[in-house]
Amino acid sequence: MKIRRRRHSDETFIDFVAQRSGRLVAHAELLCGNHEQARDIVQTVLVRAYQRWRHIEHDDPYGYVHRAVTNAVTDWWRTAHQRHEQPVGDVPDLPATAENTVEDRGALLAALDRLTIRERTIVVLRYLDDCSERDTAEALGVSLGTVKSTCSRALRKLRVVLSDETPSPGDGGAGPITARWSH
Repeated sequence: MKIRRRRHSDETFIDFVAQRSGRLVAHAELLCGNHEQARDIVQTVLVRAYQRWRHIEHDDPYGYVHRAVTNAVTDWWRTAHQRHEQPVGDVPDLPATAENTVEDRGALLAALDRLTIRERTIVVLRYLDDCSERDTAEALGVSLGTVKSTCSRALRKLRVVLSDETPSPGDGGAGPITARWSH
C-alpha cells in the first residue's frame, strides 16, 4: 500500500513538473532577469517540493511552489549583491512565440531591470502572473497599501523607461509593451 501511494505521488509530481515548470521558469526569469539562473532556481525549488510532495500535492501545489520560487529569487537577489557577481554574457533568447516576441521580451526584461527587487516582484506578480493586490500582499508578507504604492511607483518608472522605446509604425506611439503597461 505504501509503495502504491508513493508511486502515485511520484506520478502526480512528474505531471506537475511537465505542466507547470515552463510557467515557473518564466516567472523566475521575469524576477531575476536571467534565464539560466531562473532555471537553476526553479530546479532547486522543485527538488525541495518533491521532498515534501506528499504533504503539498493535495492543497495548492502550484501556489506553494510559485511562492517558493518568488522567495528563492528574492534570496538570490540578496546573496547575489553580497557576492558581487557580474554576468559575462547573455544566453541567446528562446524562439519567439506569437505571445512573446524577442523584442518585447528584451524590452520588458530591460525595463524590469530598472526597478528595485520589491517593485519588480510586485509588478510581476500583479500584471504578469495576474495576482490580485491582496494575494500579492499575502505572498510577499507586506500590507495592501505597500503593494498599491509600490506598484504605482513601479508603473510610473516603467512608463518612463518604455516611453523611451521607439514606437512601431502605425501603433499611435504606443507599442505593444507600452500599451500593456499603461493600464
